[in-house]
Amino acid sequence: MTRLDLLDIDEVAEKLGQLPAKSAIALDCIPKEVCTELSLLADQLQYRDAQPVTGPGKTPVYQDFELDYEVPREHRFWRIAEALQQLFGPLLETHLEVQGEETHFKLNDLIVQRYPTGCAGISPHRDHIEYRVVILILLLSGDGDFRIHTDRDENRGKLIRFQPGQLLMMGAPGIAPGFVRPFHSVRHVSDVRRTIGMRYDRRLNRP
Repeated sequence: MTRLDLLDIDEVAEKLGQLPAKSAIALDCIPKEVCTELSLLADQLQYRDAQPVTGPGKTPVYQDFELDYEVPREHRFWRIAEALQQLFGPLLETHLEVQGEETHFKLNDLIVQRYPTGCAGISPHRDHIEYRVVILILLLSGDGDFRIHTDRDENRGKLIRFQPGQLLMMGAPGIAPGFVRPFHSVRHVSDVRRTIGMRYDRRLNRP
């Protein structure tokens, strides 16, 4: 299992409390040498190109990156999700106004994304409404601008500082009463960007 040596539980708890207002916050998580090791593992996966255009016709989302959505359960990346689950599960129950189905928070959905040098990334969009409470993204390598937008048509948005070795926490429905999913984008990638995305998909808990 990959040790999340740089995550401070008190800082995580504090930032979780700020998340409903800020939408996304990045925290130091793993050292650079572990990033290099995990990047090599990421490059051994089987990627496919993201669908170039997705979403409704009136509100298209443009995508230019690679993804693997079928990482085997025995893969080391799932051990990372399990370690984060052990940390975030109790914190969410203790510190947040999480109610009903959200109390069953479990990182049961994992995706690895690779953004090649010079790719267009992904235009402003919102994640699926069934991804609940908090979305976690571990950045393994590369650069690019991760921005939060007030709406899909806003071009500039708020830049979130997010460096390799950091874990991004992004709020999702259920983290606070009335929380609205944030629009977000990734652009300006000049060095291969590799990420592990971990989410609680409420649909996977239903019969």
